[in-house]
Amino acid sequence: MTASKLSEQDAEILRTFARRIDPSDAGAHSNLGVFYYRKGLIAEAIERFRGALELDPKMLVAQRNLEIAQTETGYYDRRIAQLQERLRAAPDDWDARWELGRAYASLGRHDAAVEHFEALLAQRQDDVAILIQLGLAEKQRGDLEPATERFRRAVAIEPDSSVAHFYLGEVLYNRGRNAEALEPLIAATELNPENADAHYLMAFVLGDLGRHQEARAVTKRAIELNPAFGRAQTNLSLERYVGDRKSAPFTIPEGLEQRSGQREAMAHHNLGVAFRQQGLHAEALREFRLALEGGEDRARVLEAMAEVHVLRREHGAALELYDTLVAQTTDSPKLWNERGVVLHQFGRSDEAIASFQQALECGPHYALARNNLAVTLAQEKRPEDALHAFRDAIRADPSLSTPRLNLGLLLFTLRRLQPALKIYRQVVDADPGSASGWNGVGLVLAELDRPEDARNAFARAAESDPNSAEAHYNLSFALSTIGDYDGALRAVTRAQQLDPYYVPQKFRFAIDLQYEDPSISVVPEISADVAAEGVGQSLAFEKGVLDELFAELTPASPKRPSRAVEDPLALARDYLSKGLLDLAAAETNRALARGADATDAHTLLGELYSRRGLHGEALEHYGEARSLDQGRTDARLGQIRAQLALGRGNRAVEDATDLAAEHPDDVEVLVALAEVLVAKGDPASALKALGRARTLAPRRADVLKIEGDIQVSMGELEAARRAYEDALAIDPRLVQLLVGLGRVHEAREDWAAAEAAYRSALDVLPTFSDAAVALAKLCRRRGEPKPGIRILADFLAADPSDVDALLVLGHLLLDDGRFEPALEAFNRAIVFDDANVEAHFCVGVAWARLRQFSEAVTAWELVLAIDSAGRLAEKARQHIRSAKDLQHIFGVEAA
Repeated sequence: MTASKLSEQDAEILRTFARRIDPSDAGAHSNLGVFYYRKGLIAEAIERFRGALELDPKMLVAQRNLEIAQTETGYYDRRIAQLQERLRAAPDDWDARWELGRAYASLGRHDAAVEHFEALLAQRQDDVAILIQLGLAEKQRGDLEPATERFRRAVAIEPDSSVAHFYLGEVLYNRGRNAEALEPLIAATELNPENADAHYLMAFVLGDLGRHQEARAVTKRAIELNPAFGRAQTNLSLERYVGDRKSAPFTIPEGLEQRSGQREAMAHHNLGVAFRQQGLHAEALREFRLALEGGEDRARVLEAMAEVHVLRREHGAALELYDTLVAQTTDSPKLWNERGVVLHQFGRSDEAIASFQQALECGPHYALARNNLAVTLAQEKRPEDALHAFRDAIRADPSLSTPRLNLGLLLFTLRRLQPALKIYRQVVDADPGSASGWNGVGLVLAELDRPEDARNAFARAAESDPNSAEAHYNLSFALSTIGDYDGALRAVTRAQQLDPYYVPQKFRFAIDLQYEDPSISVVPEISADVAAEGVGQSLAFEKGVLDELFAELTPASPKRPSRAVEDPLALARDYLSKGLLDLAAAETNRALARGADATDAHTLLGELYSRRGLHGEALEHYGEARSLDQGRTDARLGQIRAQLALGRGNRAVEDATDLAAEHPDDVEVLVALAEVLVAKGDPASALKALGRARTLAPRRADVLKIEGDIQVSMGELEAARRAYEDALAIDPRLVQLLVGLGRVHEAREDWAAAEAAYRSALDVLPTFSDAAVALAKLCRRRGEPKPGIRILADFLAADPSDVDALLVLGHLLLDDGRFEPALEAFNRAIVFDDANVEAHFCVGVAWARLRQFSEAVTAWELVLAIDSAGRLAEKARQHIRSAKDLQHIFGVEAA
């Protein structure tokens, strides 16, 4: 069902649901997006999916829903094309580039997103919002180290930003550097004690560090701040609707109606997953059994049950389920990999190897299966094959530490100590908090009879993971070797408290479950029982290698004193300043529920919706703020701007006039009044308002540009010229002003001045489409096609998809009598815009000049098919009649 089949009243009712869901609940946004999609409200659906991903970037269902909606409708293709066109017309359009970066990020095209955010950062090197967006895009594409540096820089520039500290803590946590992540997360909660996301993530970090009592308390606080954290989420997917474009009759979606509805089809499964994530395995299995009895998706439920059995080390039950699943779904690398792990636990190594190999047939780049295959090969006394497989796993996913740790251990057991140390160094370089990495470094150094260096490495391992019994045992051995028996006793006592038996470093298996949810720790391990090669190696270390390994860490900054929240909307404003609009909206609504000032909250929501281009919703919130405080200046100004954006500026004249009378020295108010008066059709009064604004802010080039645009619309070319020149005196690199000035000179038939202005714009920005096209048109107007052709040929070499440039080039080639190249230019324009009426019309003209009248008629008939009532339609009809007459004449002559 398309949106046009809904009445406007029904569509408006549907849109109101967006204001009735929990704004901080990513699942609710995604589910509402599914409903909107089925009702044909595509733009609204995509906005909901995008909002869900901003709230929870790891929400795979929302990401998949967004991909399906894009694939099925091409929404983002059109949006990206529009933004690219805006950038061609105005390369310094900051907002267009920002939105283009955000659009690419939403689609998961993170390389393109990074490219645009880096271009913005080049203009504003200390802009924290750009640094945050760039860091998020780099994190999403797996570049965690540069992302970390972006967030560090954001924190350095804006140390009071709770949001910047949170993202730094999050990326450090994603890199497994828990101890290091804790400091920025604590800072985030101290700077704003109502930052629910920071509390929630800190609970995971504390849990991983073994501080379970603190983790429980922090989790409780996070759920108090954002109850969505404590709910099991039922997420709908568009997968089931792809290909089914028929909609049900108009109904209110589940969860939004006043009465209770029927529970979703996967409710028991989802509740079981929630229990599993909390470590409540028996309760999870009970829910999964209820899911099977209730007819929920059998394959998904069985897979979830198998994962619980793996967690509980109930390998028999797990294997039975995996055998059933791979018989039904033969192409899942994840299932084959986990089945192989379970088989290995039974000692059935040959079958495990076959299962891992099957996983790799299904997914050749599935790094986890390559790692596990290598572990099994090592156990089977096939070390060279294992070495190759570990290296293949590292190449398949360089971000995974497990294959490197395993490779280092295998090299160590084979007595290849120099390569082993190199691999362990790679681990600790990537993650200085890796306890296993430092432990490996220590093992190699101890074997090389470097006890003091080994002691330092084991100390780093114990510091990184205080609960690592192995690190404490190894530290005690190293301390004993160098004669520090008191230290050795302390270390071994701590080790025995953790584990009464010493167990040497082990190979590690890897399964998806431990990466899907950070609250689950699954590391199936097996001992490193591999035949060793001869010892007697001579090792020559690179100079300074150990100094680099044990370089002192930068001392932590002093702890910040805790502070009360003076502004309940501070976190929302923090999100807004970083361009995280959905997070800002969610936090504003939470703050409103906690008792924040309603006028402030609705004014902020108005700004948020306005920034998102949802001017109708912005108008409602500004109106709500004004109903609470009629004299609220920022709400009144926001209301006027929303009216202008909606094309209703003439309705805001009275309010803008009153506001300007009350605030005669506010430049923003005066500019808004001028724009409203232009919309009313009163440019003279608009110029009067701008005159006052110019007096107050004589260095505002944008005010002068607006004045020049108004003067052009009134035909006052000399006044427009002065306004543009005054603006350029303030900022000579504003290319749009240069093109505007060139057009004024052209209208005054001052060809030399017009050409100089256009060329100045191209000198500043050679890729500026408007300047290149305007200069080429000027050449055509002066009857000089060849210079115009050269200008556009150079420009199109850099941007071959500019349709306007291709059309002007085609006209210039026609003027120059070069009909076949002209035809090629027009056809290239059609490739990039197949509905362009002018391009099709000109194709017909080019064919007619070549006396190919049948092709010409076909082109002009396409014009009529695309736009039968447009400005070129009547010309096309005339040309068709003339072409048919000429075709008849030439046809008779040919006979």
